[in-house]
Amino acid sequence: MNGQQEGSGSGKKFAGIEVPSDLKRKNFFVMYLANFFMACLMSVPSIMQPAFLKEIINIPPEQAGSINSGLQNMSQVATVLFVGLVGVLSDKVGRKILAIIGFIVCGVFYILFYFTKDISLALGITSMGGEILMTFGVRFIIGIGLILGYPQFITMVADYTFRKDRGKGMALHGVTMALGTMLIFGVLAQIAKKTGLSSLFYISGALGFLGAFISRVWLVDRMPKEKAKTLGIKEIWNVVSKNLSLKVSYVLTFIARPDVIVVATLFVLWAVYTGDSFGTPMQATARGGLVLMLMSLFSLIAYPIVGVLLDRWGRVPVIITTLLMGGAGFCVTAFINNPFSPLMFIVAFLLGAGTYGVVPGAQVLAADASPKPMLGSILGGLNTMSPLGILLFLQVGGYLFDKVGYWSPFAFKGIANLACAVWIIVIRKRLILSGQETGSAASGEEVPKV
Repeated sequence: MNGQQEGSGSGKKFAGIEVPSDLKRKNFFVMYLANFFMACLMSVPSIMQPAFLKEIINIPPEQAGSINSGLQNMSQVATVLFVGLVGVLSDKVGRKILAIIGFIVCGVFYILFYFTKDISLALGITSMGGEILMTFGVRFIIGIGLILGYPQFITMVADYTFRKDRGKGMALHGVTMALGTMLIFGVLAQIAKKTGLSSLFYISGALGFLGAFISRVWLVDRMPKEKAKTLGIKEIWNVVSKNLSLKVSYVLTFIARPDVIVVATLFVLWAVYTGDSFGTPMQATARGGLVLMLMSLFSLIAYPIVGVLLDRWGRVPVIITTLLMGGAGFCVTAFINNPFSPLMFIVAFLLGAGTYGVVPGAQVLAADASPKPMLGSILGGLNTMSPLGILLFLQVGGYLFDKVGYWSPFAFKGIANLACAVWIIVIRKRLILSGQETGSAASGEEVPKV
């Protein structure tokens, strides 16, 4: 068994989560605070890239969807290439050191991102294609920083929590993610409207360095007591393919984890390229950011509810409900003609409560079913499904945005979510049985509903 299963509770609680005897409440606080900073760093490209590409690089408007989507997908390419290695390293060397390195990489290269055109000119690259290529290169390195950092906090939630509280733990992880996106969409976008585009890049760099500092000084690893195994794709696949709960969690991550990136990237793009009547690209970004902030606010309200329901109502019912809500939100968006329409408030609710609700459900399913010495590797594999999904839905979505219309990527994504929900409903009984069998193997812990 892992450390958290062998250890006992301290009798203390952090946000309703029992604190193991070898940890303190401040350890939970620092972990979630560091995750908050990582959430900010993951969200900020959605609001900086459309305006940056339009104002600084001056890309052709007819290629805006494809180029913006491709640039955002640099994080996904980095994830596909390195997340398996990062998962194995997480089990070998610990979560903390990888998080620190990830923060530092982001801090340095977010600042360099703003100067990619100047760097290109200094190197004698004067063509737009060369400038775009340089931008993609810097964005790829930022993607490496993000994949070094982000998965560590999901794994640390599993390290820190007992099974009976894991739903609440993952939901609180989601709350800090939502707070981070609220800060970016609601506050930072408004600041940048007044101070200029460059402030987004400097503030992002500062957030990276601040995240590295608090992680170095206060973040604590709590690794499983079993020695980590040397694992490759084959070993991870053998475990996942034999467990229905793990298979479903992987499919859910492929389908639903891209939702936040897709809606943020394409909605801001839609706002920037249809919002000329609202002034500059940054002013349109700020106005669109208010809708995304509202979506984050709804997710912030939904996360604690989702966390409690995951532990009390069950993993499967929550996953089905939130999938249906997210799918409906995307489909409604496809019928709206104006990104600043009041109807977007309804969409913000559906996507905020639905889109963000599936993710902790998939994470809890995977954490429950994972052999504990393989936890980092299994969750690393889970995180691989996210960029694969984003690559598909964001790149196809960008192409549809340019060639068919703004509405088509939202319809495409909504149909995928609804189809996944139908599949989960069909296999519901088998999935619940699989979860109960997995739970019975975790001796000494109360098994929550699946």
